[in-house]
Amino acid sequence: MHTSPPEHRLDFRARPFACGAIGDVDRSLLDELAAQAPARVRTAVDGDRLRLLGSGRLPSWRGRDRRGRWWGALAEGPPPRTWREASEARLAAGVETGDDGAVAVHTDALGMQDLYYRRIGGAVYFAGRIEPLLGLGDSKLHVDWDAWASTLALTGPVGDATPFAEVKRLRAAEAWVWHDGRLRLESFEPSWTSVEPDPGFGPADAVDAVAQVLRAPRRTVLTLSGGWDSRLLGSLAAKRNRRMRAWTTSPDDGLDLDLDYAGPVAEALGVRQQVLVPGEDAWAEDYAEVRERTAFQTTLHTWLMPLCRELHRAGAPVLDGLAGDVLFKALLAPAAPVPEGSEGVRLMWEELEGGRLRTNTLLRPEVLGAFTERSLLGFTAAAGGFAGHHSAATLATLRTRTAKSIAPAPLWLMGPEVALEFPFLHPEVLAAALRVPLGDKIGGGFYRRMLAVADPAVAGLPSTNDPLPEGVRWKARRQASAAALKAATDRIRASATVTGLFTAEARARLLEPADLDPARVKMAHVRVLHWASLFAHWLERYEPVLADDGSWGSAD
Repeated sequence: MHTSPPEHRLDFRARPFACGAIGDVDRSLLDELAAQAPARVRTAVDGDRLRLLGSGRLPSWRGRDRRGRWWGALAEGPPPRTWREASEARLAAGVETGDDGAVAVHTDALGMQDLYYRRIGGAVYFAGRIEPLLGLGDSKLHVDWDAWASTLALTGPVGDATPFAEVKRLRAAEAWVWHDGRLRLESFEPSWTSVEPDPGFGPADAVDAVAQVLRAPRRTVLTLSGGWDSRLLGSLAAKRNRRMRAWTTSPDDGLDLDLDYAGPVAEALGVRQQVLVPGEDAWAEDYAEVRERTAFQTTLHTWLMPLCRELHRAGAPVLDGLAGDVLFKALLAPAAPVPEGSEGVRLMWEELEGGRLRTNTLLRPEVLGAFTERSLLGFTAAAGGFAGHHSAATLATLRTRTAKSIAPAPLWLMGPEVALEFPFLHPEVLAAALRVPLGDKIGGGFYRRMLAVADPAVAGLPSTNDPLPEGVRWKARRQASAAALKAATDRIRASATVTGLFTAEARARLLEPADLDPARVKMAHVRVLHWASLFAHWLERYEPVLADDGSWGSAD
């Protein structure tokens, strides 16, 4: 069973694609998996219980009685000696074989690496993309309503969920292991989760931790916004005399202060800056490619695609500030420590949910109730264990929103075409951030002092983290343009399943008019329409492999 080929192809020239199987492998299914891969693959490991295929070089490591290969490492360091070291110290996905006959396939300790799998018979078939797994065998697949509920509430699935009920994703610090004739899931907690707050750990210590992990390529592209993460990395990289070029684009947030604030930062750093402002209809032109690249798992990032095409053409490594604000500014963290138990879990969920369900007036009440329950249960399974931890909200955010819906922007829109560098994700930086007491981070005070240590001149420049200037005027957003709304509502109207999730009033007001006036649509409603459009688009895209057995109507 095959799906239609994606309209937009990925080029795995900077990061390899990997797939394979573990357990009692059916060779015909493995051949089908390889045939559906988005890049030509060849055998890297061919054992009795583990087979690994890759599109490029997959580095190897060797321990005392263990051997392995890894791919997509997000952190530099010495070669690992076990799969847990590869997962934690190198933030890599990979495989392990042991002298005792045990074999394993694992993801990284933050859950940033996409490693999807299907269990069929006595084997688990895995791949770095969902698509190759869909055509294995003749069985039809089903909607995972938990994933779609979390995509609306939290902007992406959480835990092991994907849009397909039969396809799962390995969770952070997790591996499938074959040993003694059986398959089982194993997991561990990385060492940084046990780091305790240290009031004596200051901004200079934190800056030094970030500076120590910066690489030194001959040329670098800095994606320079008006925020703090990119300017901190730019300041530290400039001190290392790295040849940098800065790119700035419009984030489509209705303010475009990045365009105003990034220029003075580039000038202070002595970096040549290029600015790209997408056209008015860019959202309508780019949304389909972004959805394909992110495997239909988030409503975010369409604004970034025009810049990513320029980065693909340039081909230079990209220095990216992913997770800096989560780690050092406690983004999306409640001001008070998160208590243990269900109260703490709900508090973290509400902070991340941001009212997407609780203030939603477009979907039927029974749908909202079911989605709330599904999303909260999924979040509890994925991050509930952190409740009561001194950095509970930070760890929960990293494993859910950051890993599942923010990381796809650099990993799948910029990469795999260009090499990426994520200093804030390095294990040493993670540990440093968790040493900073939460109270010091809230409000941005600690991060401001970090910037002053790194470069006082840059630290004093206006930032999108500052209060809005007086008299600032909101601008029209591309995601709310007439072309974008038409693209979204056309998709929704074409799906009876998705249209049926809306109230009768919402259908009459937003879905039935031939010409929807952008000035009359609230941004909260735009977000719901884009989620519904994503869902309808996915249903249409994968109709050949989805079962039409009534399960589509089981949202409530």
